Amino acid sequence: MKMWEATAIARLAMLALAALATAAGSVAAAADRYWPPIVDPATGSHTPGRWVWADLVTSDVAAAAGFYGKVFGWTFETYGGEDDRDTYTLVLADGLPIGGMVFDARAMKGDVPSARWIGLVSVADVAGTATAATTHGGKVVVPPKLLGERGETAVLQDPEGTPFGVVRSKNGDPADYLGDLNEWVWIDLWTSDVARASEFYGAVIGYEVRPLPEESPREGAYLASDGYLRAGVMLKQDASASSAWLPYVRVADAQATADRARAAGGRVFREPVDLGRAIVAIIVDPTGAPVGIAQLTDKGAQP
Repeated sequence: MKMWEATAIARLAMLALAALATAAGSVAAAADRYWPPIVDPATGSHTPGRWVWADLVTSDVAAAAGFYGKVFGWTFETYGGEDDRDTYTLVLADGLPIGGMVFDARAMKGDVPSARWIGLVSVADVAGTATAATTHGGKVVVPPKLLGERGETAVLQDPEGTPFGVVRSKNGDPADYLGDLNEWVWIDLWTSDVARASEFYGAVIGYEVRPLPEESPREGAYLASDGYLRAGVMLKQDASASSAWLPYVRVADAQATADRARAAGGRVFREPVDLGRAIVAIIVDPTGAPVGIAQLTDKGAQP
């Protein structure tokens, strides 16, 4: 499947990666910001390999919150003072914390917004994972750091320069279940080298690499842990596009959600398409952040 449109993706991917780098800088500079726990009450258990959180780095938290509230019904709690640079906005889906939003003016490139969602994957040892990343050709963007009630985190890059976050949650991870409606349900890495990326994440995170079903319209692989599929590694269709991680929100109706996104001031970057296991689309919020949506079918649980 052609996931990206040729001319648009190169521009969007460059902006997305700029925002990801911005996020890394934000984390490094905002260790004193209140970072709420990933789970409350505490679970005390961890699920390494599971993507447990996502943060939006944006130049306009209010606009983003208004958009996601209309599209997914998310609600929000903001912590901190009057200065937006010191606040953290918690994202809740039906009362369940699933992510957050932080302000950074650098998420605006001139007149073009370039916000980005950054996924965090649970790991048993943040420092050890950072070391493994460098050993296997990646980089450490933000070294391991304790962030309040969240726990220890780091921002890393894979060999293609794609940033991602790792976390050892202070209170434990959420229960290991398939995301409900309006929660995170999946994440894909779009890369020019599926084998190299799969080998990297297998070595660094500890994933088992599995093939896609023969009938899959996409070319790539799955990353699995504890018997569950956790993410996809997909071949980019446009060689000029930068690699990027794209998280997906589970929805009841992909077309209706895409229509709501347009009505709420966003745009539809990729119209809904049936992949057999799910109907997926890509929407972009008014601050420039792309996010996938996935309507699961009876044929399977992953896009």
